Amino acid sequence: MKFRHLPFLILLSVFLATPAQTIFAQDETQNQSTEADMTVGFSSTFGGVYYKDPLGTQLSGRLIPFEGNIDLNSYKLGVNDLISINIEANQPIFLRGLLVNPQGEVVLPMMGAVKLEGLTIPQAEEQISEIASRQLRDPIVDITIEYPRPNIIHISGGVPHPGKYVIPSQSRLDQAIFNSLTDGNRNMGRSTVNSSQILTGNYSLRNITILHTDSTITTADLVSYFRTGDLSSNPVLKNGDTINITTLKREAAKVSISGAVKSAYEIEYREGDTPSLLLEIAGGFDVIADNSRLHVYRQTEDGTYTVEVLFGEWDSFQLQPNDRIIALQGEYFDPSASAWVNGEVKIPGNFPIKSGQTTAFELLKLAGGMTNDALPSAAYLMRGGERNRIPNEFNTEIMKRTSDQVLQGLEYLDSETQLSRNRVYIDLTDEEQMQELKLLDGDRLYIPKDSKTIFVFGQVNNPGYFPFTNSEKSVRDYIVDAGGFALSADLDRIFILKAGNSTWYRVGDTTLESGDRIYVDRQPVEELNALRAYEIQKQQLRNQRTQLIMTGITTITGIITTLVAIGAL
Repeated sequence: MKFRHLPFLILLSVFLATPAQTIFAQDETQNQSTEADMTVGFSSTFGGVYYKDPLGTQLSGRLIPFEGNIDLNSYKLGVNDLISINIEANQPIFLRGLLVNPQGEVVLPMMGAVKLEGLTIPQAEEQISEIASRQLRDPIVDITIEYPRPNIIHISGGVPHPGKYVIPSQSRLDQAIFNSLTDGNRNMGRSTVNSSQILTGNYSLRNITILHTDSTITTADLVSYFRTGDLSSNPVLKNGDTINITTLKREAAKVSISGAVKSAYEIEYREGDTPSLLLEIAGGFDVIADNSRLHVYRQTEDGTYTVEVLFGEWDSFQLQPNDRIIALQGEYFDPSASAWVNGEVKIPGNFPIKSGQTTAFELLKLAGGMTNDALPSAAYLMRGGERNRIPNEFNTEIMKRTSDQVLQGLEYLDSETQLSRNRVYIDLTDEEQMQELKLLDGDRLYIPKDSKTIFVFGQVNNPGYFPFTNSEKSVRDYIVDAGGFALSADLDRIFILKAGNSTWYRVGDTTLESGDRIYVDRQPVEELNALRAYEIQKQQLRNQRTQLIMTGITTITGIITTLVAIGAL
């Protein structure tokens, strides 16, 4: 009896006759050109054992990523799983790269075919351990998944490309349906999911149903996944799952959230929606929000009514189809609000303000007041930031629709709009106005330097800057300083342009001050063709007058001749 197992032990010892006494089983489907690379190599070049893993090298070249780790307690082995088996016993055995065949079996040397399909990793280890114990003493089996099998899924419904798809193991729903919604490419191993291509389609992405092979049904919400990153809304698919996606009709129930939130949304309604979920989809509250309550507006046959939902109820309050959530604005103090002062102040820079409360007078006081070189009449304030745009900003395109302006008038309207955009009139010499003008975050106050000059330009012989001595000096005096009028000057069109707002005044309508500009217009210059036409018209008019005179003389001569003839009779 003691020699009963002798033939098996002799055969096993021959089979295991390797330097490390290890058996390696490789995938026989590899290309013949790589067989030399698939041999196991050991080397002691570096004073230890060096092992090159050719199977691992080949698998890494496939570059198909897997998300997370496989749960060995729930993952069930199946056809095309690539596994390795390590058996610790009186004679250790390592079987690398075993492929589960179409019968759901792996073929082990000296042990034969072992059925593994449908078994979890612990169950498969127990199965192999039981079979190995017939040949080995106290075997301990450890199974490793080298490469999980791909999954076959089915996509149906209102998608452009329904049908069967092969997806990598551990793939989530968004990757699985991407190609069925876009180009229909069946090679999902190389697909890159672009959420914009999914969300812009007219599909019911918040109520996707997944039918599993055990007849259970789960639902998924990809909108929540893309907006919040909630992985539970984008589940990992299993082999044999059937996904159904319907088209989203115009009359489908919706819910929305708007108001003081970071991003307002109107999305498809999903049973179980709560204010908390929609607030998360909207990215949370804006800084100006009242984060203690939300208003839910609900439409019924009797009209619209409001439900106030307090903070503690946001997770439990169940929204109904077509509910509208409004996040209210609250009292808000922005500690980051500031305004700039540049130019002729004692302390130029950026100062903290209470947006909508701090006045221009207070800001100028923070800046230490104006220097002696400041030109208050030329100062101006610019509104900063999109939030602080001028509230009564008008749309020139709308104004043009009913206007009777000619083309030049419309062009002038556009230029006026550009020049006055976000500019606020300010008079630093008017303390009452300074105390009434409220500043907003991002405002900029500019106070230019008083160069104590008057700029004379236009039709003068020597245009340029001239010292401003006193207000008693007349416009004519400054024109004399500029060399007098040029040859084409229009003496009836002399203007004063005020510093700061550049308003035009005729001489005598305003007082000349430092920083003002004097402009002398020129007589109109005739365009060449227009001048020639004018000269021709004048010549024609002279000819007509001459002809008229000659006609009159001829008529008078005829009358006189007639009278003379009558008198002679």
